Amino acid sequence: MNHSQLKPYEKSARATTAVWGDDVLNHQPRFAEVAVALLPASLILATATALLVALI
Repeated sequence: MNHSQLKPYEKSARATTAVWGDDVLNHQPRFAEVAVALLPASLILATATALLVALI
């Protein structure tokens, strides 16, 4: 494909590209956000540990 054939695809790719602002990238997570994000993982690990202990 030459350059003229790629132009429509380039325009559509630019139209669908997400643009991130600086405030989103520099956001420092609060402790509550981190704790809520880790809650499901800790519950899964606790369940897996309980199942392994039950097998022994």
